[in-house]
Amino acid sequence: MDFRVCLRVLKNLLNFNEFGFIDFESERLHGLIEAAQSKAEKISTLRYEQKTIAQYPEKLNTVYDASMPSLKEQVNSWIEAEIKFLENGLTTEKEQTVSIDTGEKINTSLSVAKLALIIRLLVVDKIIINRTIAPMLRVIAKMVTTLQKDEISFGSLETKYHAPDKATITAVRDMLFKWINILGKL
Repeated sequence: MDFRVCLRVLKNLLNFNEFGFIDFESERLHGLIEAAQSKAEKISTLRYEQKTIAQYPEKLNTVYDASMPSLKEQVNSWIEAEIKFLENGLTTEKEQTVSIDTGEKINTSLSVAKLALIIRLLVVDKIIINRTIAPMLRVIAKMVTTLQKDEISFGSLETKYHAPDKATITAVRDMLFKWINILGKL
């Protein structure tokens, strides 16, 4: 039997209201966290597990301990505490900090909004295939300059990535048409 099928059957048998579930989920979640490479991947993994757990069925009128919240709530609370712990940077894992000299950066004539939109196009078209967007945007913010700024704010780049305005979309579309003409001349 496939491991995933076996895992699904086991989850259905254990249910949130049984003691065996506590040990099973605890070991499984710790294994997932240890397998993740970066803090962002760990947080993303935990958020996904939180969503999955919220969708598990519970046996009605059956409790593990009547004086405590449901096991489902307890596990989700534990996951939320782990996420906060990771977000506050209290892990012993030291993230690599990249210090890049301004001379080593990629200098562009783009605005932050145009840069963000071009990156989004590369992600949507699956040219950039990173699983998580935020770490990729952090690297780009550290490595690229615009005409206006030598230091791009990650927050600004992320905001413009997720919510491009119509003027920027039009400007980038015009730039892409210009690129098509340049391709014809190569």
